[in-house]
Amino acid sequence: MNTPNKLTIFRTCVVPVFISVYLIDSIPYNNYIAAVIFIIASLTDFFDGYIARKYNLISNFGKFLDPLADKLLVNSALLCFLIVPNNPVPFWAVFIIIMRDFIINGFRLVASDNNMVIAAEYVGKVKTTVQMLMIILVLVDYDNIYIHTVENILIYLSVVLTVVSLIECLYKNRNVFRDTGRDSNMAGTDGSGGAGPEKCNCDEKHAVRLVGMLREKGYTISFAESCTGGMVSSSLVSVPGSSDVLKQSVVTYCNEAKENLLGVSETTIGKYTEVSKETACEMAEGVKKWACSDVGVSITGIAGPGGGSDGFPVGLVYIGISCGGKTKSFKYLFEGGRNDVRKQAASETLRLTIDTIR
Repeated sequence: MNTPNKLTIFRTCVVPVFISVYLIDSIPYNNYIAAVIFIIASLTDFFDGYIARKYNLISNFGKFLDPLADKLLVNSALLCFLIVPNNPVPFWAVFIIIMRDFIINGFRLVASDNNMVIAAEYVGKVKTTVQMLMIILVLVDYDNIYIHTVENILIYLSVVLTVVSLIECLYKNRNVFRDTGRDSNMAGTDGSGGAGPEKCNCDEKHAVRLVGMLREKGYTISFAESCTGGMVSSSLVSVPGSSDVLKQSVVTYCNEAKENLLGVSETTIGKYTEVSKETACEMAEGVKKWACSDVGVSITGIAGPGGGSDGFPVGLVYIGISCGGKTKSFKYLFEGGRNDVRKQAASETLRLTIDTIR
């Protein structure tokens, strides 16, 4: 378990401690102690995301637990305010904030069922920050007219941002409500039900959505695949209309192909190996330049069963995405057999690309 996940688990475990301290009046200065606990928990929310992004430690466990921990922390404080008398936060404000979370959670479940990813929006992050600041001021309960004025401003601002973020999320992801169904031409077969040497079980709906987003934005895309061996590009080819967006795709399985076709530096591979964030970034930039596309995507990893070593275990995969003048890499450690690793890598590549270009 990595450091960001440990911080998220800590934030989750702190919630019952926070509630107990705040509601037990016999504890001296309980509201100040509760405020300190809340501040520490809030800081872990910043640091777990920062560390995960900086060191490419994003995990499915973190994606699941991090937003849940945030909601538990904020909503538990809001519900406590309803219990403790003479708190300035009105019932209707608490109701709106909590109902928004229920609606978004239900919306994410529908999206997940349709193999779609609902990424966090900027307004939603600002909303959470404002809510946390408001809660801290209410917890401290400093008897000052100016502090009370700021409290009231933050309360109303929290409600406004809650409503705005809800509307933005529902509108930007309105495709979730469309019943796209499964196209009979999306199987990606080669006559025997396979995609190349084997059947590509990538998320077809993600492929449909990615093609749709690329067409809507007028973008073109190219792929450089190593361990996935063409599975990602195959999933796009099976979507009608993909010829409008897919420029080129290349399988650069050996290091010579990475160097000669994509321009990956021999020094980079020698220093960091072919399975590294540096190589993934150069592969993505190289295929983007080679194909003259708007988006370049790369996948390099160790599918197994052999090839693993200390520091480079089987299942280690780096995904690189170059778009809009920026190049990012993402590190994953997938489990299962060789084909399991390849399928998971291909599926996650589709999802990451959707999140990047949206």
